[in-house]
Amino acid sequence: MKTAEEVKDIVEHLLEGSDLFFVDIHMGKNNVIELFIDSPQGVDISTCSRISRELEARLDREKEDFELTVSSAGIGYPFKVPGQYLKNIGKKVSVKLVDASRLEGILQSYTPTEIVLACEEKRPIEGKKKKELVKVEKRIPLEQVKEIKDIVSF
Repeated sequence: MKTAEEVKDIVEHLLEGSDLFFVDIHMGKNNVIELFIDSPQGVDISTCSRISRELEARLDREKEDFELTVSSAGIGYPFKVPGQYLKNIGKKVSVKLVDASRLEGILQSYTPTEIVLACEEKRPIEGKKKKELVKVEKRIPLEQVKEIKDIVSF
């Protein structure tokens, strides 16, 4: 059976020239391959089916049988690649930091070294007894980020 890296290389070749991008791959016991892809507009079932067929044609089922699942890295899937961060700029996200604290806010920007998050914090306001919610921008180095997920409101 091919390694995860070999399958990833095949998938990235299949996705060249499209707005689709590779997110993650899990290779499990009994030759179970789970592939996750995404695009700025999201991924529909017909796209997943097409990629599955194209990938299956490049893997040798005669040599070794396998189970293949191609899915979108959908709602609630942790961000793994730059394309996911870029896709979610301007959207609400949940950020879990390495110190176990959590933040929620609007993802303002992404670079390979940091994100900028617009969030609300309760802060003391001069002349007022109670703390009030104030909008703040937080620059967070990616090395402090353990996990980021999108938040969808219904």
